[in-house]
Amino acid sequence: MLKKFSTWLHYNLRYFGHPPWDTGISPPELIQYLQNTAPGKALDIGCGTGTNLLTMAFYGWKVVGVDLALVSVLKARSKLNQASKRGHVIHGNVTAGVRPGTDFDLALDIGCYHSLNLGERKGYQANLANWLKPGGCFLLYAHRKENDTEFHGISTADFEQFSKFLHCQWREDSIERRPDGGGGNPSCWALFVRKDNCK
Repeated sequence: MLKKFSTWLHYNLRYFGHPPWDTGISPPELIQYLQNTAPGKALDIGCGTGTNLLTMAFYGWKVVGVDLALVSVLKARSKLNQASKRGHVIHGNVTAGVRPGTDFDLALDIGCYHSLNLGERKGYQANLANWLKPGGCFLLYAHRKENDTEFHGISTADFEQFSKFLHCQWREDSIERRPDGGGGNPSCWALFVRKDNCK
């Protein structure tokens, strides 16, 4: 309980300022996806201050965001309101009992999953399996682990686990490795497509 409060407090305090991961610019990988995909219903997992919610809304998507930090949730709501765009932003923990819906065409994660511990990742995976509808896409950005002893980051085993629990196809050609703007950490993008016959 103390650790959860500490995490909650940490992210709320960071969002009183300008955390380095909150660039205010949607990445080209997301823009490319939106330009080549018909609008539907999108969930931004760990939405921060709502930059990507706003971008998806401009492309005609119905958007829902979830974030642990109440400060970022309030900023995201304000950002959507100021742009006269509709969206629902929920304050909640994506590894626990938050319920944003169960019929998303797109689930977007830019830098949330790779910071979770093993137990939290299991809760996240169980939620994602409920949120993403058959035929939906999971677009993930994460730092890569250099070795299995590292806590932070994502490994090939994580990718394989997503493929297994989502009963989905992992489009390896969509993965791009590049240095992250923060500290040169290796990172990647991956697109998972949930199979229609997964249930």
